[in-house]
Amino acid sequence: MVTQYYQDITDHNYAAAWALGGSNIAGASYDQWVAGYATTASISLGTVSQFGGSQVQAVLYATQTDGTVKVYEGTYTVSGGVLVGASIRQVS
Repeated sequence: MVTQYYQDITDHNYAAAWALGGSNIAGASYDQWVAGYATTASISLGTVSQFGGSQVQAVLYATQTDGTVKVYEGTYTVSGGVLVGASIRQVS
């Protein structure tokens, strides 16, 4: 679920990512959320670990359009086939 969510964002298929739970974890309107990815060229997942059936921990590498990479880590909650919660922070 988390892998597909970020693949959809990388593919600029924002509607699909929104449907996978972006609407639940964005904390913003759809247009604001999409605008937040304006300088993101791609997102790749480093480590993905599952904690039980609904908790997933992940490290993300967000390559920006200027070539820099931002690193994020956190936990996602999955329920009913969608992301229902997230606690993500930038670490570098």
